[in-house]
Amino acid sequence: MSEITQFCKDVVIQRANTPVTRDQIMELEDAINHLPNQVNLDSCTYHHFAPGVYLHELFIPEGVVITGKIHRTKHLTIVASGTVRITTCNGVEEVTGPAVFVSPAGSKKAIYAITDATIMNPLPTTETDIAKIEEIFIAPTFKALENKP
Repeated sequence: MSEITQFCKDVVIQRANTPVTRDQIMELEDAINHLPNQVNLDSCTYHHFAPGVYLHELFIPEGVVITGKIHRTKHLTIVASGTVRITTCNGVEEVTGPAVFVSPAGSKKAIYAITDATIMNPLPTTETDIAKIEEIFIAPTFKALENKP
């Protein structure tokens, strides 16, 4: 097992009920970005629109570890199907869908898909341009999040 794989397991898989720091999630993201054979998440991402609501849907194949984006606002996280280990404000929790929980503003999740899983985030907006939606709801860095106007 590589050092990076062990780090991924330590942070996302084995740290149940232990708070995970922003630095640990950023370290994990950096480690994932250096792994070969990465999953193209763009091909696993779907965008849905209804009046006043945008829904981001992400399919995560079994065995894949990902990190999410930094959310500027409190929002719902829906595990529509599958079983994941996911960082929350309480630490790492195993969640089997269907399940819904509230993620606080400033959150950036790490997720390990124990089985194939689908995760969703609905956001209140009439905007339909994905880049503009990200500008509104996603911070590019934690520093940008803290320096918002």
